[in-house]
Amino acid sequence: MEDVLREVLLPISITVVLPIVMVWLNIKSKKHESDNRTGVLLAAIEKNSDVDIEELMRKMNMQDKSHTTLKERLLKKLLWGSIVTAVGTGLLGYALYMDFLGDMQTTALQEWYLFGGVTLLIGLAILLVFFISKRMLAKELEMESEK
Repeated sequence: MEDVLREVLLPISITVVLPIVMVWLNIKSKKHESDNRTGVLLAAIEKNSDVDIEELMRKMNMQDKSHTTLKERLLKKLLWGSIVTAVGTGLLGYALYMDFLGDMQTTALQEWYLFGGVTLLIGLAILLVFFISKRMLAKELEMESEK
């Protein structure tokens, strides 16, 4: 029974249920933000009918958390790339250590190697995107820093 849970339910929950829950939470969060904006706009219109709605929308969008500079977005990629690469390296190091000790079964060891290798490659891909983006957007970064 335990093998069935490990071999069937765990991969299904990770590959099917987890992405669905993540997408649902993201959609729910965006809907909540939209509902809050709508409520603020309706309250402003009800209290003062001569409010400039376009100006109010522009101010609300400026306060939006997605309004970040190009440099901040690039630094976030660098941070996440470094974190994911470090985690992948740690997982591979743990797998090598357990392989050296010989305390782990072959299938479990292969899973650790696979998970660590995939995590490491994802981190390296994020770092690659950072360095390519930094090179391609050098002029925009310079113009942004002058402002």
